[in-house]
Amino acid sequence: MKIIKTLFLITFFLSLFSVNINAEKSNEIKTNKVISDEASDQLKKLLDQYKDGVITGYEYEKEKKKILN
Repeated sequence: MKIIKTLFLITFFLSLFSVNINAEKSNEIKTNKVISDEASDQLKKLLDQYKDGVITGYEYEKEKKKILN
């Protein structure tokens, strides 16, 4: 009977631990997606400026590196 109780407690605590890990991963993914969307928008605007001749290729590459870092 002690073995069953011990196994139940171990299983219970492991399930709680895995739920916390999954919640943290979910938050990280959401945060990365927001950052990624912002960077994507900035890169699109930058590319448009380059295509329109507002900035040079050098300026484009320089600003692109800033956005991606």
